[in-house]
Amino acid sequence: MTYGDKLRIMRAVRNMSQRDLAEATGIPGTYLSNFETGTTLPTEEKMDAIKEALGWTDLVQDALEDLEAALDEG
Repeated sequence: MTYGDKLRIMRAVRNMSQRDLAEATGIPGTYLSNFETGTTLPTEEKMDAIKEALGWTDLVQDALEDLEAALDEG
């Protein structure tokens, strides 16, 4: 599972569009789109802003990794 996959999942869980996330983070929607498609990866600063806006904690990261492992087994 890529960073972009995880980002899309987190937006869906929070019921946020890319536009909503762009407004919450100050990161242009075109950048967010590139992050989701894997064209580019965010800087640490942008990643922190995204995580804060989405409530993406260490516990959530662990759950995403568990999901990834379960999908790999499937």
